[in-house]
Amino acid sequence: MKRSLLVPAMAALFLAACSDDTPETRTAPQDPVQPYADDVDIAPAPDEEETFTDTIDREEMVASGPNLLDAVAADPRLSTLYGAIEAAGLDETLATGGPYTIFAPTNDAFDALPEGQLEDYLKPDNTDKLVRMLEYHIVEGEVRASNVPPAEEGVPTASLNGLDLSVRDMGGGQLMINQASILETDVEGGNGIVHVIDSVLVPRETE
Repeated sequence: MKRSLLVPAMAALFLAACSDDTPETRTAPQDPVQPYADDVDIAPAPDEEETFTDTIDREEMVASGPNLLDAVAADPRLSTLYGAIEAAGLDETLATGGPYTIFAPTNDAFDALPEGQLEDYLKPDNTDKLVRMLEYHIVEGEVRASNVPPAEEGVPTASLNGLDLSVRDMGGGQLMINQASILETDVEGGNGIVHVIDSVLVPRETE
C-alpha cells in the first residue's frame, strides 16, 4: 500500500515542476533587429522636384522673353528705326539692359528728314553720330503716359546721351516730346516701354 501511494505522489511532484518551467521555455525571444532612420525612404518628395523644375523654367522664360528690341521689330512702322539700332550696335543694349523708355520715330518720320540725312547717319564712319541721335530717343527707366508732367511744369527729362528732352502733357490726351507728337503710348517691351512718335528727334551737336 505504501509503495502504491508513493508512486502517484512522485508523479504529481514531477508534473508540477514541469508546469513551473513551461511559461519561461515557451516565451519567444524578442527580435533584436529594430527599424532605424536609415531604413526610411528619404528620396525627395515629388512636389520638391517639381518646385526646382519650375524655378529653372521661370528663369529660362525670363531670359528668352520679349524685350524692347522685339517690340520695335514687331511693329512694321518702325522698321527703319530697327535697322538704325542694329547699325549703331545698340541692339544688345535694348534687348538685355534697362529698363528704358524708347520714343520711337516711324518710318514716315525718317522719310521726312532732309534729303541725305538718314544716309549720312548710316555711313560706317558716322556710327558715333548715329548712336548719339538714337540715344536722344531713349530714357532710363519707364516714363509711362500717366507719369508725363503737364506742359506748364516744364520738367526736363534726361535722355541716354545726356541731353534733356521736353516730354509733356498738353492736355486733352495730347502728349508731346520736343516738337514731336506721341502717336501711341505704353507699348510693353519686357525691359521697358515704347512710345511711337511722328518725328525724328535731332540732337544739338553740342550741349
